[in-house]
Amino acid sequence: MVDRVRVERVTGTFNRATGETEETTTVVWEGKARLPRADAASRVPHLAGEATPADPVVIIPWNADGVEANDRVTITESISPGMVGRVLWVTDTSPRTFQSAIHLTCREVRDASRLE
Repeated sequence: MVDRVRVERVTGTFNRATGETEETTTVVWEGKARLPRADAASRVPHLAGEATPADPVVIIPWNADGVEANDRVTITESISPGMVGRVLWVTDTSPRTFQSAIHLTCREVRDASRLE
């Protein structure tokens, strides 16, 4: 594993005085990871051409503990410079029997400002 990620849990508390939710982040796990590329085998044909499914996977060591769905994954180091700083959200951790690594199925929001 040559990349590094930080997994954080984002929680919110409603502030009655301001009427806004104040976010708090807690680091759940940080360390080495592998970010496999989406290759031709995972491409899906459709009428307009082909698409690669937008469900990135982050692979972390089998003994990483505490990661849950809805945790935020930030890529902090990568041999691929375009990956650094990308933010993913865990959708599934799917434990396996005799697993040698934890596969985090994620989703990515590339430009959150467009969602507002």
